[in-house]
Amino acid sequence: MHIEVERELHNLTLETIIHGRCLAKEWLATSALPTGCVRTRILEVLDQLRERKGFYGIDDDLVEEMGTQIRRALNGFRDGIGDRAMSGDVDTIWEQDKDIIQHVNLACRWKEFRAGKRALDDKLAAIQQTDLLLAGLI
Repeated sequence: MHIEVERELHNLTLETIIHGRCLAKEWLATSALPTGCVRTRILEVLDQLRERKGFYGIDDDLVEEMGTQIRRALNGFRDGIGDRAMSGDVDTIWEQDKDIIQHVNLACRWKEFRAGKRALDDKLAAIQQTDLLLAGLI
């Protein structure tokens, strides 16, 4: 593998590990514990991320469900605020409720993790497809 590709893959992995660790730390510090049938799985993933154990078993559907859990928790504070936090930014400058601020920040952290994880997955898929294409040309 070319050194630049390795370096870029390393940087994407590092960024995603950092975002995942921060997401887990911040999530576990809030009152927004996961609910429903995915509760146990999300708590396992948060522990996995907090301990920097990689991304095995963390697929797009699970990441999206994590976002849904955060959105629902935020909407529980104030109707629609979770939807706004997930679709864009929520200005918390005038917000007085510390729990809402904490959960809006959690939504931002989740978006950073999701973007990093997607970029990493896309890069890995591109490397795999490039290897297959080059193998077919030789």
